[in-house]
Amino acid sequence: MQLAAAMYFQRRTQAISAAALAALLFCTQPAAAADCAPGTLNWMAGRWQEASNPQGSREQWSVAPGGVLMGSGWSFPPDGKGGFSELMTVRPQGQRLKMVLRHFDVALSRAREEREAPMEFLATDCSTHRAVFEGSGAGAGERLTYEATPAGLEITGDFLQQGKAVQVKWHMIRSAD
Repeated sequence: MQLAAAMYFQRRTQAISAAALAALLFCTQPAAAADCAPGTLNWMAGRWQEASNPQGSREQWSVAPGGVLMGSGWSFPPDGKGGFSELMTVRPQGQRLKMVLRHFDVALSRAREEREAPMEFLATDCSTHRAVFEGSGAGAGERLTYEATPAGLEITGDFLQQGKAVQVKWHMIRSAD
């Protein structure tokens, strides 16, 4: 009887230990991406213009069905030369949100990215005022951060250009038009 009781308690202890280990492993998985669900980033919606170049740089985000964000933007340097436009989407992919974007020349005749290789970023950290997107595929190592501030929308791009780290910041304010 004592042997049976001892074996019962040993099995029970092992089962409890296994359950505790599984709970610990489950709870230590990155929870930030779980916060990145459709609708979480609706605070990005709106019409934005760059504070330092309000007539030359704009970005707009709209909420589409299913919590998908559709975005577009354009930018012309203050000297009026060059410029580009971009199309963007943030949509669910499995259990995560994925941002896909493409840049075009102002005539929309040439894409900056290859036809089958848009820029892709996975949301890794989302809150009611901040979203971090980590580059995937060819963009691994790059990052886009959107942050709502009292002054507007701060966008930081950490990119790799020809193997060198380049950071670009945009200080966006709500557009009056």
